[in-house]
Amino acid sequence: MYLRLILKNLQHARCFVPCAVLLSSLVGILTEPIAAQGTQKPPPPLTAPAQGSTEALPLASPNVPVRETVPRFIDWAARSRPDQREEVRKMIAASSANSGAAEELCREISETQNEDHSRTLIMLSVLGEMRNSEGEKCLIRFIHLPLPTKGTVVNGEIIEQTSLATLQGKAVDGLAYARSVTADRELLWAVSSHASKIVRAEAINAYLWNHQDSEAARAALLKVVRPNERDLIDRPRHEPGTTREQFNGKLIVYAKMHPAPEPQKRNARKLSPQEGVGDGPPPEAAKRSPTTPPKEKQ
Repeated sequence: MYLRLILKNLQHARCFVPCAVLLSSLVGILTEPIAAQGTQKPPPPLTAPAQGSTEALPLASPNVPVRETVPRFIDWAARSRPDQREEVRKMIAASSANSGAAEELCREISETQNEDHSRTLIMLSVLGEMRNSEGEKCLIRFIHLPLPTKGTVVNGEIIEQTSLATLQGKAVDGLAYARSVTADRELLWAVSSHASKIVRAEAINAYLWNHQDSEAARAALLKVVRPNERDLIDRPRHEPGTTREQFNGKLIVYAKMHPAPEPQKRNARKLSPQEGVGDGPPPEAAKRSPTTPPKEKQ
C-alpha cells in the first residue's frame, strides 16, 4: 500500500537517478521485514509436469517392486497425449501376464475409488486393457460392489451412488474386452440384474462392441435385457471418424424405431415450496426486524 503511494508520487516528480536510488532503498526496507517474518522456510515452487514430457515408464519391471512401478506408470499414462495412445497400449500389453501388477492395480483401485475418481477410472482402464486373469477377477468383484443408499443428495441423486456406478461402467468395459466365457457371463448378468441403469446400458454397449455388433450378440442380449430397456440395444454409437451427418442419420433411424413418448399434459399451476426445491426442504425466509425509512434532511 505504501509502495503504491510512493510510486504514484514519483510519477509526478522530476527526478530520475536520485528517485530511483530512493525507490530501491524503500523496496528493500519494505520487503526485508516481510521475508524475515516466521521461522519456517517458504515452500518450494510447484511445477506442473508438461503433458507427455516424461519418459515412458513400464507398468512392471523385474528389478522394481510393483508398488513403485504401477503408480509411476499411472502418473505417466494420465499425462500422455492422444497421439501416444498406441504406445500406452503396447506398454500395458508387455506387462499383461504380470499378475502382481494386476493385483497392485486392484489394491490401489480399492484405496482411491472414494478419493480420486479420475485416477480410479484410469486404473480400471489399464486393468481391463491387461486382459489378466487376476485382473478379471478384480473387475468382477468390483461390479458386484453394492451401491450406496445414503450420501450427498443433489436434486434427488445420491452423488456417491452415481460415482460408483460410473466406475463400475468402466469395469464393465474391461470385462467385455476380455471376451472370456466368465467375463461374458458377468456382462449378461449386469445387463439384466445390476441396480444401476448406467451400468446396464454400458454393459449392453460393451457387449455389442466386443462382439462386432453381431446378430448372435443381439440375440443373447434380447434374452436377458429388461423389457423397458430393449431400446438400448439399438442405441447409436458415436465412433472415431464418424461425421456429424452420419451420426445424425443414425439418430433419425433410432428415433423412428423408438419414438419418444408423448409429453403428458399438466395443469398450469403455481408449484408449492415443497415441489419447487427438489429433494431438499423448503427454504425458510429469514426474519427481519421492521425498519423505518430514513428521515429527509431539512
